[in-house]
Amino acid sequence: LGWLLQTVQGGLAALLLLGLIGFVLLAVLLRQKIGILLASAGLFAGLAFLPAPAIVAPQVNGLVWQVWSDDASASARAEGKLVFVDVTADWCITCKANKALVLEAAPIGPMLAALVEDDKLVMLKADWTRPDPRIAAFLASHDRFGIPFNIIYGPTAPEGILLGELLRADMIEKALIKAGMSR
Repeated sequence: LGWLLQTVQGGLAALLLLGLIGFVLLAVLLRQKIGILLASAGLFAGLAFLPAPAIVAPQVNGLVWQVWSDDASASARAEGKLVFVDVTADWCITCKANKALVLEAAPIGPMLAALVEDDKLVMLKADWTRPDPRIAAFLASHDRFGIPFNIIYGPTAPEGILLGELLRADMIEKALIKAGMSR
């Protein structure tokens, strides 16, 4: 709960939750002489588990993500580019696994980075960490109501190719080829 609160609301909210838990423990344990010691130790031990900003900062690994919008997607498609849309959230564990194990890993990460570098691919990230009616409408337009959600558009796939929730390298490569990626 503390991690989720820290992710969505920030470190101060998680710290306040930790303080509240410590206060409740203190109130319960004050009846015993060791209560103050236990409550204090628990509070300080909990502080050690709050992540530092440098630890939770996203790693780019050569991938250049732009902020998703319908206009950005339509504009890139009108230019004949491949478009990879990733609807994700900081609280989505599956999204984080997809990113670390597939999107930023070999062979897909370097391939996507090269396509972006060659101006053949636009990568758009729709961040649903906090509710956004535009993202909800985008998901609903594809009969989806949750994340992770990934779709690839291209000259030969104007309606988009939906990817599964658990990404695989071969799945992404096949979708890119089907969408019009030249080898």
